[in-house]
Amino acid sequence: MAIKRLFCALTVLCCSCAHATPEQFDELVHQIESGQRYFFSLTDFQTTLQELETSLPANDPVRRNIFDRMRCMLGFFDQPQKGIEYSDTQLAAAKARDDSAALADYYVCRYYLFSQLGQAQQAEQNAQLGYQAASDSENPLSIAISLSLLGSIASYQGNYADAMQHYVTAYQLQRGLGYKPYISDLVLSIAATYRRMGLYQDALNYIDQAEQEFNSPDEQFRHALIMHEKAYSYAELGQYQQALQLFEQSMTVYQQLKEPMWRTFTKVNLVWINNLLKRYDIAMTLAKEAKNELDTLQTFDMSSVGTYRGLLAMYHGETLLALQQVPAALQQFALAETALSADGNPRYLLMLYKAKAAALAGTKRYDEAYALLNQYLQQTQIQQQKAREQQSNLLRVQFDSVRQQERNTQLKAEKQLVEQHVSALQLAQRWQYAALALIVLMLVILLAFAVSLKKRNQRLHRLAMTDELTNVANRRRIMMQAEQERIKAIDTKTELSFLILDLDHFKQVNDCFGHDAGDIVLQQMCITVCAMLREQDRFGRTGGEEFLIVLPDANAQQAEIIAERLRQAIAAIAFTGYDNLAVTCSIGISQYQAPEALNNSLARADKALYQAKAEGRNKVVCA
Repeated sequence: MAIKRLFCALTVLCCSCAHATPEQFDELVHQIESGQRYFFSLTDFQTTLQELETSLPANDPVRRNIFDRMRCMLGFFDQPQKGIEYSDTQLAAAKARDDSAALADYYVCRYYLFSQLGQAQQAEQNAQLGYQAASDSENPLSIAISLSLLGSIASYQGNYADAMQHYVTAYQLQRGLGYKPYISDLVLSIAATYRRMGLYQDALNYIDQAEQEFNSPDEQFRHALIMHEKAYSYAELGQYQQALQLFEQSMTVYQQLKEPMWRTFTKVNLVWINNLLKRYDIAMTLAKEAKNELDTLQTFDMSSVGTYRGLLAMYHGETLLALQQVPAALQQFALAETALSADGNPRYLLMLYKAKAAALAGTKRYDEAYALLNQYLQQTQIQQQKAREQQSNLLRVQFDSVRQQERNTQLKAEKQLVEQHVSALQLAQRWQYAALALIVLMLVILLAFAVSLKKRNQRLHRLAMTDELTNVANRRRIMMQAEQERIKAIDTKTELSFLILDLDHFKQVNDCFGHDAGDIVLQQMCITVCAMLREQDRFGRTGGEEFLIVLPDANAQQAEIIAERLRQAIAAIAFTGYDNLAVTCSIGISQYQAPEALNNSLARADKALYQAKAEGRNKVVCA
């Protein structure tokens, strides 16, 4: 919308030319003032400025003043910092001669120059100063231009009631002046404000009115702008196919007019629409084309280019997310956040938060996704409240009544107010549904996060209780199990036995065959033992090549049978890939004698183990 305001801004520069005599200069000024001249490129600005300078009469201080003011607007779009320096000098001179009209023009010029530099605060400050100077000059055109700028700023920032108040006054002034192109632009700006409020049908009604206000067949550019704005409302209403057709039609016009900036901006919007239509391949192609065009675009409105870079990154990220390219999507969202944070439009950031949260959830970063969704919900609630307040304030704005007075039908005015109330209620209901959906989504993410956390904790617990190499119980776990079985044996008065198993000459295995072979021996031995134990038996690694086996409901004689079976099975293991590799084991046995401590029983089994080793190894000894 900043570009459309540019047409208006140019007119304020020539507000005092009505009584000029040199026809060539005056006619050119009139073309700019009436909106008959378009500025699609830097060349258009430079050419117009050159024409003005050529037609400028000599020794004509009045027209020289007008030319200097126009030079500020026309001559520095590609050099904004230089333009600010120029305006500093001209402002000082205008203040010295107490020229309010010139001050208003230079402040408007500075608004655009600071916007070019992305300095929104300074731009807004100059727009305010421009309005003050215009009011002092009592020039209706200058006042209307300044109010239009303030309306655009307020609308973009979400201050819709303020925006509408500015637009109403500007509209009344422009109606009195009779400049229909600017009247059409104001109606279109009002439509955009209603759209940003979520009152999409109201927006479409005013867009239709803009078409009626301005129906010149030769004004293709403005018709393209109207189609562009109408496409936004259709998209917000979920009528994506209609929005697609309108964007494509407007882009065709921009191509015919050889207007690259708006053509590229429209292509960015087409990425968005094709995403909504789930035509992701087309969206991907358009995104690549739009990026290349933005990177090479030479235009006077670089601030808008920066905004559209951010929007493209966001839409491209949504495309990548839909194609399950989540890391690439997150990269695009990061680029979008940088650009859109500087833009000043809260609606864009809310859209980004929602899309980024979905991407984070896709990478199972549920805590980050939840935090972002929570931020989204909070900011959305703030915007909802703000929208409700703005709607209430709008009831005090008399735009609709003014329009209806021109039609001399008070009944229609009342009807439109009622429809506005209904739309506001519908908007509130949509916000409620959206908030409910977000809450459900947050709950789903929280549930997924909880499940993930539970699984992670279970995994950590398993890792803490399991020997990493052999996948059997580690020392901590097997000792806990042994103690549990000891207590159970006392309570149930059942038998319990312990086996301590140690591999014979295991150090030689590592020395002769390597540690990899040693690991394979331990793993294969554990597999063999596990396969031969009963379901109720417990088996774990207590350290190195030593293992503990807990045998519930088994006395010493039964334990000895099991141990002998294990000894034979271990001796029979064949290790593939290692010739001449064989291992044996020694096993010590103790039967638990209640109510002795666990350590006592294990000490007896350990003593039996050492006896087995002393007697030549590869033996089973019962304490």
